Amino acid sequence: MPVVPFLPAIFAAGSAVATGISAVSQNKADRKAADVAMATADHNANVDKAQATQLDLNTLENVRTERAQNEIYLSRQAATYANAGVLATSGSALHAQITDAGLMEQRIQQQYVDSQQKQQQLYSQAAITRAEGMAQAEADRAAGRQALFDGGAKIAGTLFAAGMGGAFGSLGSAGSIAPSVAQAGDLSGISNLSTMQQSIYSPGLY
Repeated sequence: MPVVPFLPAIFAAGSAVATGISAVSQNKADRKAADVAMATADHNANVDKAQATQLDLNTLENVRTERAQNEIYLSRQAATYANAGVLATSGSALHAQITDAGLMEQRIQQQYVDSQQKQQQLYSQAAITRAEGMAQAEADRAAGRQALFDGGAKIAGTLFAAGMGGAFGSLGSAGSIAPSVAQAGDLSGISNLSTMQQSIYSPGLY
């Protein structure tokens, strides 16, 4: 039948379409995954930055509050010395006040340094998170591009195989016709030979 030689090409075309759809779908999924990875990384990085900013604000407020409280404490200490008849601006009383004020300020400074270190960690974590998100997004996009490349290669291979199959099928059809033609030629020769023999041996020629 004439339709049969076209069946491999039809099947190949169907397979190529299915492969193309699958490759495009995979590419879209990978690009979507890349967008999600980047969005998640940005969100987490922004959370870390917000925490660092809030920590800085809280630390500054705590420092102001603690210094105000320290001022109140030192004022009361000086008043206590005065009520006891001790001169607060000299001698051991002054030394005690200076020592207390120094320890208070040292605690404040240590609190501020600890806060700065924590903020730096948060900012560093934000940068790392975003870098990891960018790397993951790029990996997903690369996978999407590879899916398209693999799909194209598979489609080309399928169509090439179908084309080769059709070529060999055509050669097979031509080969099946050739013996019939040769056989017809042989029969024609035999028929001509019989005619010649009849003419030679006919009684009318002698």
